[in-house]
Amino acid sequence: MSEREDIVFSRNTVEFVTVAAEFCADVERTNEHSRKDFIATLLKLLPLLYLTALMLPADERINDDDLEDFVTEDSYEVLRMTIFDLLTDKDSYLDVFVADMKYSDTPVTKSISEDIADIYQDIKNFVCLFRLGINETMHDAIIECKEHFAQYWGQTLVNTMRALHDARYNTNDDETEEDNE
Repeated sequence: MSEREDIVFSRNTVEFVTVAAEFCADVERTNEHSRKDFIATLLKLLPLLYLTALMLPADERINDDDLEDFVTEDSYEVLRMTIFDLLTDKDSYLDVFVADMKYSDTPVTKSISEDIADIYQDIKNFVCLFRLGINETMHDAIIECKEHFAQYWGQTLVNTMRALHDARYNTNDDETEEDNE
C-alpha cells in the first residue's frame, strides 16, 4: 500500500468517515426528531466529529483541481430552515469568537441552524467525495476537510456546542414540561 493509500484507509480516517456519515444522516433526519432529541443527538455527535477531525492525517493535496460540491444552495437552505423550525427560540446565540467582535459595540448574534448547515455542507461534500471510491479524490477530500476544519468549521462546531449546551440545560420550567409531553 502506498503512503497516500495509508492515509485514505488509516484507522483515524475510517473513524472520521464513520462519524461524519452518522452526523450527516442524523442532520438529514432533523424533521423526525423532537427538539430535545435533536439537541441531545448533536451534543453526542459534535464532540466525536471534532475529535476524529483532529486525528485526520496531514499531507499535501495530489491535484490542484477544485473538488466537486454535492450540497446545493437549495438543499442547504431547506436543511437550515428545517433546523430553524425545530429550534425556533433556541436558534440564536451570542458569539464572542467572531473576528469583528473586537471592533463592535453590539453583540454578534449567530444561528445554530446556520452553523449546523455550514458544518453539514462541508462534511456532506466530504462524505460524498469519499463514497466515489477514487483514491486520489478521497485523499484530497481528507486534506481539504482537515484544512476547512482548522480554518472554519472546527471553531463553528465548538461555538455551536456551547449554544446547544445552553439550549439543553438552561431551560425554564415551561419548556421542560413541554419536552416531557
